[in-house]
Amino acid sequence: MKSMTGYGASSGKVGKGRLYIEVKTINHRYCEISLRVPPRMGSLEGRVREYIQSRLKRGKIDVFLKELDPVFGGTELTLNVELARKYQTAIRRLQKELKLSGEADPLSLMGIDHFIHSREKEGNYASYWKSVQKILAESLTQLEKMRSQEGQHLLKDQQKRLKALEGWLHKIEMRSAQNARGRRTVQIANPSSGNMETNMAVDKMDITEETIRLKSHAKQYAKLLQSSEPVGRKLDFLIQEMHREINTIGAKAADADVSGFVVDCKSLLENLREQIQNLE
Repeated sequence: MKSMTGYGASSGKVGKGRLYIEVKTINHRYCEISLRVPPRMGSLEGRVREYIQSRLKRGKIDVFLKELDPVFGGTELTLNVELARKYQTAIRRLQKELKLSGEADPLSLMGIDHFIHSREKEGNYASYWKSVQKILAESLTQLEKMRSQEGQHLLKDQQKRLKALEGWLHKIEMRSAQNARGRRTVQIANPSSGNMETNMAVDKMDITEETIRLKSHAKQYAKLLQSSEPVGRKLDFLIQEMHREINTIGAKAADADVSGFVVDCKSLLENLREQIQNLE
């Protein structure tokens, strides 16, 4: 059992530089991946998304990639010597025509960015996919470890609450059987009161089918808790079915004690439902 909440980060050498990858997940009904990748690394998006989907089945997943050091080396400088020479010639002529004095370098009057341009070296990031995948895998391994640890805590609490639910179901069964015996005693003692309407009313108060189905759902629930596969959606479906049965029991059982037990069952089911919203 795994939680959908987790965090993992890793960095490593890629090409001539170093890459940092961070992955965070929270609960979500489906698998939703949000990538924050520099535009120049866009060629990696498809592979990153595909690899994450092979590892994580559910949750809102935020992925952040950053170059700590340029993968394709440092910054390149491009010099426009010809343009600088033209500017220098023009400025010296202007000084001469206007009879301006001064020994300052004519080029100092211009911004250096007119003649020297810098740009990051470019390349195909996809060619380094294996190195990128290794860092991504390390980040996901950290994240999955955290998700598994939290999942184990949730598992223990789910099992504890499920056992408590089974205890309340047993009390409902016992009380329901006691009420049924009481109704039969009344019918035997007062045979003249027995008619079709009375029998139909008694039948409507019988909750045997509902308790059997509810116990069956509880057993399926317990079995799913031991599964190594993602079970969040299946557990959510079972919770809905269990709610349906317990509501029917509450409506049919005209007994204060059973009504109280039903309230306790609903509270436990709600606790279980809230927890499984964060299960993968």
